[in-house]
Amino acid sequence: MVEVIKIFKQIQETSSLNDKRAIITANKDNELFKKCLKFLLDNNIVTGISNKKINKKLVITKNIEIICNFETIMEYLVNNNSGKDSDISIIQGFIHNQSEEHREFYKQIITKTFKLGADAKIVNKCIPGLIPTFDVMLGTTIDKVKLKGDEWISISRKLNGTRCAFIGNKCMTRQGKEYKGLDHIIKDLHKLIGKDMFVDGELVYKNKENLSDSEAFQKGTGIAMSKDIDKTDLKFVVFDMFPLEEFWRGKSNLTYSYRKNYYLDELRREIIRLSVENVEIVQMCYEGTDHTEIWKWLDYAEENDWEGIILNLDTPYECKRSKSLIKVKKFFSCDIKCTDIEEGSGRNKGTLGALVCDYKGFPVNVGSGFSDSDRKHFWQYPEDIIGKIISVKYKEETRNKDGGISIQFPVFEAVRFDKSEPSYN
Repeated sequence: MVEVIKIFKQIQETSSLNDKRAIITANKDNELFKKCLKFLLDNNIVTGISNKKINKKLVITKNIEIICNFETIMEYLVNNNSGKDSDISIIQGFIHNQSEEHREFYKQIITKTFKLGADAKIVNKCIPGLIPTFDVMLGTTIDKVKLKGDEWISISRKLNGTRCAFIGNKCMTRQGKEYKGLDHIIKDLHKLIGKDMFVDGELVYKNKENLSDSEAFQKGTGIAMSKDIDKTDLKFVVFDMFPLEEFWRGKSNLTYSYRKNYYLDELRREIIRLSVENVEIVQMCYEGTDHTEIWKWLDYAEENDWEGIILNLDTPYECKRSKSLIKVKKFFSCDIKCTDIEEGSGRNKGTLGALVCDYKGFPVNVGSGFSDSDRKHFWQYPEDIIGKIISVKYKEETRNKDGGISIQFPVFEAVRFDKSEPSYN
């Protein structure tokens, strides 16, 4: 065990990730080292012992079980993790019998507070499959995604809740920790689909008093993350589902349109048939290839106090961050002057690619929001746009390190023939 402690401290003390990986790889055949790594980094292993508990003043009686082997201590805590005084006494007895220089290390491993500087993903790249991971599909903001403009999309309401995934008989956070107190939701899910499906969604406050979206979010989040509050005021709003075995493989077999039309629509029918109150399907808005619907539904979201909308591309569910799940939040608007135009590329070659506009004295390119006919017209008749004021929607104003100002994801709306001066909101 002394050798394992040296390895752990060596990993901790180096700041280079490459060096950390090299140390872990060099010791991948050390079984005790691997057991300690798994014990520390596996979120499914809970010891029930915090810093406060491990330092609790207890009388170590003579008849208390004395364990001298750390491997046995780890096995003991896996099966005895309630944090009772009897368990704490055994741990304190073990630590008391260790050399003074190693006691703090054991305390930090047992309380899972040792700062290794390498997480489960790094370790698994060095020792594949050592630590079970729980990863859900995470979305990407639309300003970081390049849509072709004609691909199939599904638009749904962006939920303002707390992420939740159902796996057989548990509701889990996106970090893989179990929610407690959601028996009402689990009971309904078992009634609807049994235990063999992975269901992804969010816990949302039922909001019977018609709070604003942000107020309902704050109240719902407080309930979801509490250990003691009754949680029957929460419902589970589902936005994806497929067989559980596919989730553990890290990717669904079917693309989103199939998952939506086969699994989600069937679940919706079952919810109605069985009069289930604690599970809903997310509000669907549009599916098809008309991307102007994005901005129509974003307007609707703003008018109806939604947080925003979500776009799903027709791809498999992947257990990682993906550009196939796209978040579109509320936009601001401004009226700015077009100063030039640029030619497009690819399918937009020979037509308008982007407008060059002046935003508070800084150049900004506006390349989205045009129909094919718009692109052809403005490229053929640039005098109809250059020098004119145009309305633009954008996500937010940004500043670079040199003090330059820009706007994120600007989208063309219209030429303002009734205005000759810019205005900013």
